[in-house]
Parts: sequence; C-alpha cells; structure tokens
Amino acid sequence: MTKLITIVALLTMAPALAQTGVPSTKLPLTDREQVKADRAKAAEDDKAATTARPWDRDADGRRPWERSR
Repeated sequence: MTKLITIVALLTMAPALAQTGVPSTKLPLTDREQVKADRAKAAEDDKAATTARPWDRDADGRRPWERSR
C-alpha cells in the first residue's frame, strides 16, 4: 500500500518539480510596437551622434533636410 502511495506521489509531484522557474508573462512586441521602438532608438542615436558625420551637417549640427526649430 505504501508503495502505491509513493508511486502516485512521485507521478503527481514530478511535473511540478520539473518546472525550472516562473513563466515569463511579457508578451512579444507587435510589428507596430517594434517599428516604433526602432524609430525611437534611431532618433536617439541620431541626436547622440551629432558630430559622427560632420560632412553632411551645417554649422549648427543639423542635416540639410532637418527643419530648424
């Protein structure tokens, strides 16, 4: 009888013990969110690197196609 209880306990507890961690609840980004994130990163990189390519910028550090504010 104890062997039966041990076997049942092992069969019911094994899947619970096999879990390695808390499952991730973060959903993958949609295409639209990914594009927005990529554009925001590119804009941030562009602002941070104002002198990276000085040959295509005018005296105030803006590119010719950027609007003056």
